[in-house]
Formats: sequence, C-alpha cells, structure tokens
Amino acid sequence: MEVTEGRVGDATTLRIVGRVDSSVSKILEQKVLEVVSRDSAIVVDLAEMNYVSSAGLRSFITLAKRAHSSNRTIALCGMREEVAEIFEISGLLDLFKIYDTVEAAVAALPR
Repeated sequence: MEVTEGRVGDATTLRIVGRVDSSVSKILEQKVLEVVSRDSAIVVDLAEMNYVSSAGLRSFITLAKRAHSSNRTIALCGMREEVAEIFEISGLLDLFKIYDTVEAAVAALPR
C-alpha cells in the first residue's frame, strides 16, 4: 500500500494505491488521524486501491468517526466495483459521501 497526500482546491487529498490489509492498516490509520486532526475537507481517492480487509475497513471507520466528531467533511472517490462491494456488504457506504472523481468530490465540498 502507498498513501500520497496532496491538495486540490481547498481539500486535502489522500490517494491510496494497492492493498489495505492488516499488514498496513495501522500505517493508514496513523496517516488518516494526522490529516483529520489538521484539515477540514478531505477527499480520499480510492481509484487504485484494489483490496480492503476488515482491518483496513477499521481505518475507514476511524476516519468517519473522527471526521464526524470534529465537524470535518470526508468524501471518497474513484471506488472500484470490488472495493465498493466490500464497503456495501460492511454497511460503510452510508458513512461517507461517494463521488466518481477527485474533481467531483472537491466541487461538492461545502464552501
């Protein structure tokens, strides 16, 4: 797994590449907590994330909880069909706003 941080407009972007499983979920969770603690609008680009395990899903749950409790806006985008299926089965799609692209997610952020 690789996580790259960037900026698009007023949003911080996190681009996740590869597999998110128990061997890397703590790294993702640390990065997520760092970003949520300082930024109010976060877009997570999942276009190149091809797998997420239950340990990886826990990182996304942490992200949603922290964002909600801190009045942060979180959006996910570019979710592959196989990843979307895992999120759906786990009941996590309702925790996030989902968009097709980073640009669509940034454009939908509150101003």
